[in-house]
Amino acid sequence: MTAVPPPTNKVLARKIVGTCVFLAGLVGAAVGIWTLDVVVAVLWLVVASLAGFYLLKLRAEARGRLDRTSP
Repeated sequence: MTAVPPPTNKVLARKIVGTCVFLAGLVGAAVGIWTLDVVVAVLWLVVASLAGFYLLKLRAEARGRLDRTSP
C-alpha cells in the first residue's frame, strides 16, 4: 500500500466534496422542476453552477494553468 502525501489528500477531499455539492445541486434542481417550484429549482441550479466553477478552479490549479499574477 502506498502512502499518499497530505496535500494530495486535501485536494482529493475538496474534489469529493465539490462533486457531492454539484450532484446535490442537480438533484435539488430536478426536485424543484418536478414539484414545479421555480425558486427551489433556480436556487439549486445556482448551487450546482457555483460548485461546477469551484471544480473547474481545482482542475486548473492541479494542471498549473491558474495564473494569479496581477498586471
